[in-house]
Amino acid sequence: MLNTLVFVGSAYALFLFAIAFAAERAAMRGQARWLRSPIVYTLSLSIYCTAWTFYGAVGSAVRSGFEYLTIYLGPSLVLIGWWLILRKLVRIGRSQRITSVADLISSRYGKSNLLAVGVTILAVVGTTPYIALQLQSVTLSFEVFGVGDIATGEEQGHTALWVAAGLALFTVIFGTRNLDANERHNGVVMAIAVEAVVKLAALLAVGVFVVWGLSGGVSGALAKIDASSLGQWQMDGGRWVGLTMLSAAAFLCLPRIFQVLVVENENETHLRTASWAFPLYLGLMSLFVVPIAVIGLEMLPEGSNPDLFVLTVPLSQGRDGLAVLSFLGGFSSATSMVIVAAIALSTMVSNHVVMPLWLRYAGGGAKVSGDVRGVVLLARRL
Repeated sequence: MLNTLVFVGSAYALFLFAIAFAAERAAMRGQARWLRSPIVYTLSLSIYCTAWTFYGAVGSAVRSGFEYLTIYLGPSLVLIGWWLILRKLVRIGRSQRITSVADLISSRYGKSNLLAVGVTILAVVGTTPYIALQLQSVTLSFEVFGVGDIATGEEQGHTALWVAAGLALFTVIFGTRNLDANERHNGVVMAIAVEAVVKLAALLAVGVFVVWGLSGGVSGALAKIDASSLGQWQMDGGRWVGLTMLSAAAFLCLPRIFQVLVVENENETHLRTASWAFPLYLGLMSLFVVPIAVIGLEMLPEGSNPDLFVLTVPLSQGRDGLAVLSFLGGFSSATSMVIVAAIALSTMVSNHVVMPLWLRYAGGGAKVSGDVRGVVLLARRL
């Protein structure tokens, strides 16, 4: 089974390479209009839905009930009120040629590079462990299939290293191929849009199986929820408001979200479509979280990891094909986050740390623009 999973994962990665390559070629031929459609832009925002959303939302529901919904409410409120904040952010980004969240903050204070360096350091320190969590989720997914232990999914081997190497290669090829004044990446955005569809389809497929295949339909699923501990609705108003505000702030400030939300935006009218389409996407992603959590608690051995119920419930019922699809959904959630986060961080580090130091100590003010371009590309690739 593990060999099959490796083959499927490799084939999927090659498929994403092909999608990104085709999108880049179309952009170079001046046929990028369809690449910049409102739907593609909306789907690219799905990088907010990381492996935590795909796997961890179910675990959060097991531990905290319906509190997991706050992670979806914040971004939804921000997009519904796009006219107040997001429209202004996009306009500022275009007029000031903003390329990152560090660039935005520094531009509001006289283009202070010292401030930009501080923001860059905070972003790198804060994002690095988040990237590690995505790699860990992929590793645990592999180990569930490889070890055959659906209860624990213990981490073994060097899967994370190979996954990281593959993602680094993809990001270098399509994220740092050339320098664009607007820092837009057609191939990456298109690949992320495709991954958005894959992870949504995978989560819905598992949810449909749980509700109609294991619970006997909607009424049966609702009865099981009512009979479980999750059926006791408890809500701490202050905590819900706090978490909702935190998720809204994260949606605006996280480097990877800012990259697709502001930097990759070509037309502010795309926000109008995203204002209803992305909350709908988040609603579909959260639709079956509670039924999966309840069925996992009921059918899997005590002590099973609830963060892996999306994967282990199909496996426990012998639905290997559905489990592989679930793996691809989690793989898509993790890899899209890592790729865009790496692009955003490399842009900030090269623009605000590497280039100022190079120009001060090595550039000598006499280097031609081609030399500067080479230094920037090398820094970002490294």
